Amino acid sequence: MHFLWTLLGVCSGMKFHRIALGWTPVNALTYLLKLALLLALLGTPIVIRNSLHTADAVFERLDNENVLPAFSIEHGRARSAVPQPYCHRFQDFAFVLDTTSATPLVATGATAGITVTADNVLFWSEIHPHPEPIPLNIFPDGRVNGAYLGHLLRESLPWMGILTAMAVFAGFFCAAILQVLVFGGVAAFVEQGIEPGYHFNQLFCFGVLALTPAAVAALVYTACGIGLDHLSLVYFLVFAFYFTGATTVCRVLLLPPGTRMDGDDL
Repeated sequence: MHFLWTLLGVCSGMKFHRIALGWTPVNALTYLLKLALLLALLGTPIVIRNSLHTADAVFERLDNENVLPAFSIEHGRARSAVPQPYCHRFQDFAFVLDTTSATPLVATGATAGITVTADNVLFWSEIHPHPEPIPLNIFPDGRVNGAYLGHLLRESLPWMGILTAMAVFAGFFCAAILQVLVFGGVAAFVEQGIEPGYHFNQLFCFGVLALTPAAVAALVYTACGIGLDHLSLVYFLVFAFYFTGATTVCRVLLLPPGTRMDGDDL
């Protein structure tokens, strides 16, 4: 409960950030772990919803534009009457269907792609040009089209949820640590010429608290489904606003009590 009050307080105004002056880096890291966990719990459904919306649009386009060749999976083998090898390019991505050749066709000019052979599927890229083949017998039988891929995607939602939550938690926590270290280090360097000045541990704690409104803003922005084009910009602007504002507002607390002017106490 104390965590939630802290979260609401640091989002409501700069003066609440004065608690950073009484924190240690351990307190800040404990708070950051809770924030990352909350972000993973709230952000995972939003990420999955947006991903499914995008995937449905892609699958609908696959059907409407007849991008995929007519083929099906039957008892762990790919069946198709289209001339092969078949290759379709989507800019730098390629889809290859080759169930007749001993060595599947290599799509030239593509940086990544999917190759379906008689009994395997390969997800390859320039970084990983020789992937481990995935047997087709793990996939359900049926005509492979947009509806089939959508059904397959929704069947994997439990695993998607777990993996997405882990990725959001670990990704946010690690990126936040790096971000706070960089901002705190730069600010600590600047503070060397300022009196009274903050030391690095205090700036680290201020940075962790400033992550809260930035994360909330990013979460709301993502939930609105506006897109991800300006997500990083919104996140960093809110973080910089709260970090700069809080350290400015709370600087008066670094003065000895007898030297503060009336109204300086927060």
